[in-house]
Amino acid sequence: MPPSKGKGKGKKKGKSKKTKDRAPDATCNCILLREIIIDILSRLPVKTLLQFRCVCKPWRKLISKPNFIDTHFLHSSSLQPSTGSLPVLLHNRHLESSDHRLSLINLSPESSSVVEELDNPFPFFLQYMVVVGSCNGIVCLCQAPLGDSIILWNPAMRQSRDVPLSKSKPIIGTHPCVSIGLAYDSQKNDFLVLSLKSFGPQTMIADEVEMFSTKSFSWERVPNEMGFRVVGLSCHLIIKGVPYWVALLDDAHGSREVLVYFDVTKRVLDKLHMPGVRLDLLGHLVNLEDSLGILLWDKTDKYNVEIWVMDDEDGWSKKCNVEMLFGFDRIIGCSRNGNIVAEDENGVLFLVDPVTSSIKAKLCTGKAKSGFSMIFNYSESLVLIEGMRPVKKQAARDKLARAGMNIKFTTT
Repeated sequence: MPPSKGKGKGKKKGKSKKTKDRAPDATCNCILLREIIIDILSRLPVKTLLQFRCVCKPWRKLISKPNFIDTHFLHSSSLQPSTGSLPVLLHNRHLESSDHRLSLINLSPESSSVVEELDNPFPFFLQYMVVVGSCNGIVCLCQAPLGDSIILWNPAMRQSRDVPLSKSKPIIGTHPCVSIGLAYDSQKNDFLVLSLKSFGPQTMIADEVEMFSTKSFSWERVPNEMGFRVVGLSCHLIIKGVPYWVALLDDAHGSREVLVYFDVTKRVLDKLHMPGVRLDLLGHLVNLEDSLGILLWDKTDKYNVEIWVMDDEDGWSKKCNVEMLFGFDRIIGCSRNGNIVAEDENGVLFLVDPVTSSIKAKLCTGKAKSGFSMIFNYSESLVLIEGMRPVKKQAARDKLARAGMNIKFTTT
């Protein structure tokens, strides 16, 4: 007799599908709201965030998101007078070996200023390295004077990649020099490398301009309808992703100096006039609170510096005159808040407050070549460009070559 329905069969348990275990949100057991935790993380240094990627998968995913990377850079690059956080990239050369040295320094006398030597991604056998500048955490390095080696590098992430060279054919019978610039298109999240091929005043040939895009990963020509010729092996300044060059322009009034900049939105080159000052003054383009500025001084008077600022509506205007308390050999730039960095004849760098004319700090670079130091404003970021690879640790041979080349930062 067949068993009756339902007999011998208990209720089947566990028929409902069990929910798969999911990795809990890293913020689920925290007292703080998720938005607050994300805001806190976005204000931390890159080195700390790289360590925090190992905390859990949600944090690793968050730190890699484009929106988080953009927010983090906004905090990193913003001027913070309360903390005095003003990092710069210092480039100098060893006195004996002539090896290039790159270091990160926080020019803040109020905080503990740590000098961090960086592993240079540029090939050590190329002796004519030029630091083009930095924007959005990416630093551009190139080989002068032909620009036959270009590297994009994120020091904070310790990754870099080579930029392929242009395949354009040179003009027969000319010996051009190449000036490199770096730009950033925030709308398209595209880093742009500008190559301005200068043929010199003797040929009267205007610069040929090419642009490399990290999005399309290709070079293209940029029209040079102004007919300018740049001065220098790289752009002189980068502000908010826009590179500026000092250039010579020939027109009906003869040859004169102008500022040439790359309009990132229109992808064209444009010009600005220089301040109407005496021709015997020396000048240095600077970033003053994210505005275009220039420091001017007389080569026979090393105790007075004029600070000029460019306004979009009124043009150039003199901001102030700084009376230096010591005779400087040259000015190598300034931090974004306006503190001037000058070098004396012994190669010692001084951080000068333009308001009080007092020395706030000094930077002694042992065994560094005098007259070769350069500083560049820098803000760290999590940005990576496709194809970047980890930078190898500096070779032991190079470390030994720079033995004794210590950098000492002291406040006054």
